[in-house]
Order: sequence, then structure tokens, then C-alpha cells
Amino acid sequence: MQILVLDTIHGGKVIADHLSRLGHDIDMVDVYRGQEGIIPEIARSRSYDLVVAPVHLDPDYALLHEISSPVISHHAAVRWILGNNFSKTVVEITGKQGKSTTATALAFLMQGPGLLQTSSGLYRYPEKEVIGRYSITPASLLTTSAFIPPNGWFIAEISIGFCGIGSLGIITSGLDYSIANEKRSAFTVKSEQSHVMEKVLVAPGVLLQHTGAIFVKDLITIEGSTAFYNYLGITGEFSNPLLTLPGYQTPLMLAAGAALLLGIKPDKLSEFTALPGRMEVFHDDGYIIIDNSNSGTCLATTMDSFRFGKEIVGDKPVTIIIGQESASVCENFTTKEIISSIEKIRPQSVILIPGDKRIMSTDIIGFCESYDISCTLAVSPEEGIKCAKCLNSPLILLSVKRWK
Repeated sequence: MQILVLDTIHGGKVIADHLSRLGHDIDMVDVYRGQEGIIPEIARSRSYDLVVAPVHLDPDYALLHEISSPVISHHAAVRWILGNNFSKTVVEITGKQGKSTTATALAFLMQGPGLLQTSSGLYRYPEKEVIGRYSITPASLLTTSAFIPPNGWFIAEISIGFCGIGSLGIITSGLDYSIANEKRSAFTVKSEQSHVMEKVLVAPGVLLQHTGAIFVKDLITIEGSTAFYNYLGITGEFSNPLLTLPGYQTPLMLAAGAALLLGIKPDKLSEFTALPGRMEVFHDDGYIIIDNSNSGTCLATTMDSFRFGKEIVGDKPVTIIIGQESASVCENFTTKEIISSIEKIRPQSVILIPGDKRIMSTDIIGFCESYDISCTLAVSPEEGIKCAKCLNSPLILLSVKRWK
């Protein structure tokens, strides 16, 4: 087949390489930078049997209309390339927030050898050995799936939808954001793609029209720091103080529910501890640092970190390090969310990390000035912590959206 692959930098080149190995004739267009493959003018002059495009590409991108060939997503291309060469224990996880925590908590419960792929890295279990760092674009599965041990399980975060190679999908959040040059809803895309999964476990509050949808609230209920479960006559409970934090409650519910669907009792979650960058607590030179710096950082998780910190130190002055360390093709920590965080918390000091050009630094600085809140700029979370430790606030909230 003659195939045109669009977008080389978000996994397209990996997809193109695999299709080429399968014997197809491949052209690529680097739609964002124009540095790899062929230029659009050449693509327009050629005939193709198929076009492969990412779901986040602007639907009005010219080549999508100028080439009259069927178009499939990067997700679908990965499913096509990998085929059905997997055991039944493959879990795909998508959603705006909670993916990494859900995936890691489920891996914590899994038995035997397996592979965990999150935005923080690729890990071999049960050793928890770090294999490497890969993105969570669909195409990464073409590389990381090669590390699955024989007869082992595989849990993978997927950005903006499902590939459909697994037996179970999980949607961790119904929160939405715009993609494709603000012309498409990310949650709508995830909902549409959920139908490639036989079963989909759904977070509380998420509405999903799917014959295989399983709503986690039908399996797990929470009372304080205790979770009670009931599935096909399997009943029990486990307790963990993390269940009182909204940022952990849903992921732990989903991990417990997924475990039940896989035939595993989730009681061991009573031993699960906070992840790095997800409400991890540090005591450093007399300061208490609540680390909420991860790929899902947003207004809601920032407020969770504030409430958690106040439980620890009481009513003491706060310095908040807030922002985003680099640009994202998808959702970012918006200016509106950052200002709302500052308005609700009313910290003594703000250290802003404006790593994405969509963050309006002047608006945030102006807002701080209007409330007599000091605001300084830093280029990284690490520099922000150094600055914060020169101030007098005993509580430091590190709330930076980052891909670490």
C-alpha cells in the first residue's frame, strides 16, 4: 500500500518505520515543524491508499481534504500493526488526570511478571526496574510492547484515547479540553475510541455510552479512608489515608475495580503510598514541601495539595510554585486555572514558571500585585524551590505541570 503518515514528532515516524518494515511504501509529512519527510506540495501530487493522522491534528489541515484517501488515526494504525498478538491481561488507561496513579496502583496489585508504561517511565515488574523513558503517544506501544515478558501483563497509559490492543480500558476522568487547534473535544475523541475496547471501567461522574461500560461506583464505595468492594460475590474492604484525597480516591477506586475485573482482590492497596510528584511530602531545612508536580497538575490537584499541606502544618504562610515547565501539544495548565489557584489559596508568595507561551505571565503578575502577593519568575521547579527557601513561608506547594 501507498501510505501517507502525518505528524512525525508525536509518534508518526515510529509508525512509518513499522509500516515500512511490513512492506508498505511510506511518505511522511512533518506537519508541525516541516523538518522531516516530504513537503505538503509533493504529497498533494501523489496518490495514496491510506492516510494516517493523529487525533490532535487540525481537522482543517489542507492535506486531509486535498487527498481523497481513507484516513485512520495513529491509535488505529498501532492496533493494525500490532494485531492480536497479546495475552488477555493488557490494560489501556486514558483520561485527563489520574492515569499514572491509576496505572501504578493497579501494577502494585498485579501478580507475576509484567510491564508498566506511564509518563514517568517504563518499568519491569515485579522488580520495578526502570527500562527507559517513552512518551504515552499511541506509537510508543510499538516499541514498549516488545518488552512484555512471556505470558506477562501490560498496563499502559495512552494519550487521547485507546488503541484497542487490550482486554480492558480505563477512563480516569471526564474532564475535557480542546485539541486539534481548539476544534475538537478530547473527551469526545476518547469516548468514540472506547468502542475498540471490549470492556471499559469508568471513573465516578463520567457518562459513557458503551455496551461494555462498567461504572466503578457499582463495584467500589468509599467511606472516609476505607473502601468497600463487591463484585460477583467477592466482598471485602481496605483502608488507606490516601483515600481522603480526591487526587488519590478515584485512581485507587479504579485500580481496585480493575483488579476485581481481572480476578484479583485489591486488599493490598492498604499498603500503597504516595507517588513522586503526587502529594509526596518532603521535610527540607525546616520547610515542608508538598510535591504536586506531574503531568496532570491542574486547579483541582493544586487545591488538594493546599488542603493536604494545611492538615500537616496548620494555618501557616504558604509559598506556591506554580506553572508549567514546558509546552504541551494537548492540555496545559491554563492562565485561568493558575489565577484561580492563587485567588483561592491567597499565598504569601508566588513563584511562577511560565514554560508554555499560552501562559500569560503578565496577567498572573498583575493579579498578584492587585492582592499584594509577591510574584517572581523561575525557569524550573528546582530553581523555584531554591527561591522559595529564601522566603519565610514554612509550607511550600510545588504545583508545576511537568513531564517527569
